[in-house]
Amino acid sequence: MCWEECCGNQHRGCPHFVILYYSGEKWDCGSPTCALSSAHMHPNSRTCSCNRTYRERRRVLNLIQEPCDGCKEAALAARVRRR
Repeated sequence: MCWEECCGNQHRGCPHFVILYYSGEKWDCGSPTCALSSAHMHPNSRTCSCNRTYRERRRVLNLIQEPCDGCKEAALAARVRRR
């Protein structure tokens, strides 16, 4: 699977990485079973079932000590439901 670099915030209050943007940097895996690779075994086939998704290579821009917004909202909703 080929790689694509994404930049974002790593939250330590929860295990989430929030992507801010993709840098445009891409790395070729060199695998013949990856449709995105230059070494793809059948590049002109229309019925190719090879993988067509990039793996993320994460670059942490900010290390944030509290949970992400989604986790904060979920925690608040759970507290409100308990009442």
